[in-house]
Amino acid sequence: MMVRMAAVVVVLRGASEAFLSGGSLGSSWRPCRGRAARRGAVRMMTSTRSAPERVAAAGMVSAASVAAAAVNQAVSQSSLSAPDESKSSVARAAGSSGVDEATGLPLSYDSGLIEAYWRRQGSSLQQRWAEFLRLSVPFLVRVATLLVQGGAEELERNGASLAREAREICEELGPTFVKLAQTLSVRPDVLPQAALAELAALQDSVTPFETAVAIAQIERELGAPVDEVFAEISEAPVAAASLAQVYKARLAGEPEADPVAVKVQRPDVLESVSKDLYVLRRAVEVYQRLIDRFAPQQKTNYVDLLNEWAVGFYTELDFRSEMAHAAELRAALLGQCEGVYIPKSYDHLCTPRLAVTEWIDGVKLSACEPDEIRALTPIAREAFLTQLLEIGLIHADPHAGNLLKMADGDPRGKLALLDFGLVSRIRERDQDVMVNALIHLANRDWPRLVDDFIALEILPPETNRPLVVPLMDKALSPYVAGGGARKFTERVMRTYGLEHDADRIGGFQAMTQDALSVLNDVPFSIPPYFALLGRAIVTLEGIALSGDPDYALIQEAYPFVSRKLLGADRPALRAALQDALYDSDRKLDADRLLALVASALDVPVDADDAALAVIKYLLAPDGLALRTLAEDEAVAAIDLLSRQAARRAFDRGLEALRPPVRRLPFLGAAVDAALPDPATTPLPILFPASPPRLALASPRAVLDAAAPPLDRPDELYALDLAQLARSLLPDDLAPLLDALLLGNDNPFLANPLAATAALADLAATALAAFARPASTLQNNAPP
Repeated sequence: MMVRMAAVVVVLRGASEAFLSGGSLGSSWRPCRGRAARRGAVRMMTSTRSAPERVAAAGMVSAASVAAAAVNQAVSQSSLSAPDESKSSVARAAGSSGVDEATGLPLSYDSGLIEAYWRRQGSSLQQRWAEFLRLSVPFLVRVATLLVQGGAEELERNGASLAREAREICEELGPTFVKLAQTLSVRPDVLPQAALAELAALQDSVTPFETAVAIAQIERELGAPVDEVFAEISEAPVAAASLAQVYKARLAGEPEADPVAVKVQRPDVLESVSKDLYVLRRAVEVYQRLIDRFAPQQKTNYVDLLNEWAVGFYTELDFRSEMAHAAELRAALLGQCEGVYIPKSYDHLCTPRLAVTEWIDGVKLSACEPDEIRALTPIAREAFLTQLLEIGLIHADPHAGNLLKMADGDPRGKLALLDFGLVSRIRERDQDVMVNALIHLANRDWPRLVDDFIALEILPPETNRPLVVPLMDKALSPYVAGGGARKFTERVMRTYGLEHDADRIGGFQAMTQDALSVLNDVPFSIPPYFALLGRAIVTLEGIALSGDPDYALIQEAYPFVSRKLLGADRPALRAALQDALYDSDRKLDADRLLALVASALDVPVDADDAALAVIKYLLAPDGLALRTLAEDEAVAAIDLLSRQAARRAFDRGLEALRPPVRRLPFLGAAVDAALPDPATTPLPILFPASPPRLALASPRAVLDAAAPPLDRPDELYALDLAQLARSLLPDDLAPLLDALLLGNDNPFLANPLAATAALADLAATALAAFARPASTLQNNAPP
């Protein structure tokens, strides 16, 4: 592993030198540093190692040189096109168009116009590419070198300086790279605290541009002096982000007007982002070619992933699209997510480069205390899951700077969602599969989760299931338990017996073998639409982990998904509900039913309340899918019960009609046996038909035709129904259930008053439960 890491150092340095060998960067690049770093890496690999290890190291160095040459070849052969927006899931508002007259760049994403801009730039794009390498490669080499020298501990010791350097590089490279760094700034389970503190500054305290420039921009966009539009505006921005900065103002002509937020786009950001998209497009093209050459078994198309992100990022530059998305989500979330608020926009003052919205007094979620974050996390989770699984339009950039804890007592809500520049649309088909996947993931049903991953295009249809299922168990079980990446790592280490030093060699061998199986034998891929969705999930989970280090995203999402399943009106979700409630033998599992209802209620439900909880949810407005399933079960149960009742009534009737000759002494039994059996004796029977038809048939034959006897599956089903009912209903009704379902002695005959009293007591308890407020039985279930 150390040898491989050293090879990374050589590849990084060699790749950069391979590109820069033509001198396109000029005197700012010092090749001697690259040669020194390369010699240092080789010395690290060889100074303390045995001869075989030195041979292996030399081989890795040689392979790294080949890789560097491949990078050079890939770069020289790259012919780039702008990302195709027609294949993107990024939501873009209808009617957004226009071209910046100075640059010819589109105000809303247009691949053709961006490609035309690239062609006009010539050497300036190569200069930007060289600048990217000049700043990024030395940092990456330093990280890799520290890993080789001392592993994670060495990285942690240098964490503060690395974080500061990373932040400075991102700020120097500009808005595009600041955006990339923002994604990592909310992952306390991935980065040390020093790095989080540095990168958190990129959320909304990026170095601002001058207010005079902003005022000029406002006046150009509105076509009027700023004092004609705003009675007052802050002298300095209240927040500065990667793409824009915000001022607090009041509208002119309205003395008592509430304050507004004025968002002004950074100057020249269109050109800067367009060039950076070229740089990132080229870097990912190189990476994709190397992956295709050296790891062809990996199926992820990294170019497509970058394309999806690029279309989304460019779309953020059009503030008209942002306001349209905010309005759409505000209308969709209204009444669905209590405590969530989306500021209104003043559309007549909004342009592609200027947005004016309600002012929200509050505190960034990232600046709140952990207990405050914990209190607001359920509200954020409910809003995100509603967007993802019901609306199909999600805020794809929910970093802590875009989530605001509103002032206490604000009647509008508790949590404000800001900045809807990056929004993604999710297809209904994918929504249904995601619900399935969350249920199967929470229940650790790995075989069915494989089917979900195939449907989501993460795994190919020809997936090797016997190989993938156990690996999925090892990889995902630790994650489902919660706690983010750090707890995940701890659990994985325990899985392989690596928490102690006793059997580290065997544990590492097993872990390495599984890792190689994943890399070499499991052709997983990340579909492009997952690029934005994954970013949103990662960001929200990171915020939740900062409030609760043991936060379990999958388990916390289960109540919402349960309610979604129990109220589903789509065939795919009805099938998912059946999967969730029926076991492998296709029997309705009472424990699963109760667990799903309890999860949907989001409260524990004990055995005494089980029947009431199920019945109440069954009759609630949002229990549609459960009612449909119950109707199907009821039809089967009524058929079984009616057949049981008919056959038992038939037998008792025949017994009552039989002459009592059996009681005669001595000859009674013989005489009774000699008499014809009324059940099997043919009789003339009038069969309903058109016209009615008279035919000979035995009463038993007629009974068998009208109420067929229970076969083995019917008997097992009756047992299942009895077991299910016993799990849900009070104990004093068990004899009645046994009589109805299994043919045992009927309690109504033995003690009808007691049985009737038990039924009346159950009915009275149910009526009382329905008369109580919903909050006494549930928190978030249907009313």
